[in-house]
Amino acid sequence: MSTDSPTGIKPEEHKGFMDKIGAALPVGLTALATVFAGMSTGALQKAMYWKSQAAQDQSRATNQWSLAGFKRDRALVMQTSAAQLRATAGYVLPNFSPSTLPPITIKKDEANPEQKRKELEDAQAKALAWLQKKSFEESPLPEIADAQIPSLQKAINAREPEEELVKAAGKIKIESITKAIDDAEKKSEQYDKVWSPILAAAAEIAGFDDGEKANPATRTARQAAGYDLEERRYRAESRLNQGIASLYEIRVKMSSAESDKHRRKSEHFFFAMLAAQIGATISALALARRTKSVLWLFAAMIGLASLGIGAYVFLEQ
Repeated sequence: MSTDSPTGIKPEEHKGFMDKIGAALPVGLTALATVFAGMSTGALQKAMYWKSQAAQDQSRATNQWSLAGFKRDRALVMQTSAAQLRATAGYVLPNFSPSTLPPITIKKDEANPEQKRKELEDAQAKALAWLQKKSFEESPLPEIADAQIPSLQKAINAREPEEELVKAAGKIKIESITKAIDDAEKKSEQYDKVWSPILAAAAEIAGFDDGEKANPATRTARQAAGYDLEERRYRAESRLNQGIASLYEIRVKMSSAESDKHRRKSEHFFFAMLAAQIGATISALALARRTKSVLWLFAAMIGLASLGIGAYVFLEQ
């Protein structure tokens, strides 16, 4: 029996390595373009996330600036009230002798009355010193370990160009500014807890009516001292809020810098996707042309039509 091939049927030609690569190239480039498209979308989403973070921090900074302005306004009101009361009292000095201090009262249901009495006595002593302007708690924010943060804060206060500020902000780690803000918030909360009992005792001393032990002018002078203390308190708290607002402003710049970085990555990934897509299209057309398939002409016509549509949309007003 003959083993020859039937007449007219040619044996399949052996495909070389380049031929196999050429057939797989359009598929590989298309897959690569898909990967780059996903990375571009992911980077764009990160850019949008950091931009939203910048907007939130800007809102927090605005709240702190508004609160600082409100407290500064309250300080001016307290200053005016103190000046009016001093004038009404004839500029006499307030009398803060022990006989004019309100008595310390302990609730009957207090679990540890001795400890409570000691706390109230300490608060009253500090309040008396504050009213007499002998001392007052300072209100600085915690020191910042990263030296780049105060440097950027000075640049913001100096109104340097936005481009330079964002560039400098990109060099600061987000963990550093977040820690600085957390420490500042905790410090402000700590001041509020420490000051509250002392200010309450000061208000009680300033408004205490000792009956016949002092003339009305002296009592008015004590009230003026109370308003003067409130003025210093509001100014101190205003400085705290201003410091926290400045830290939020710095994180706004940092979030904006991070957003710009991811936006640039998204653009570069998009260009890489376009290059891979163009390569896949060219290789597919070349493969179709080599096999003399009529589909290459149809694909070329679709490509030209898409270019025309894209140009029309781009130029449309």
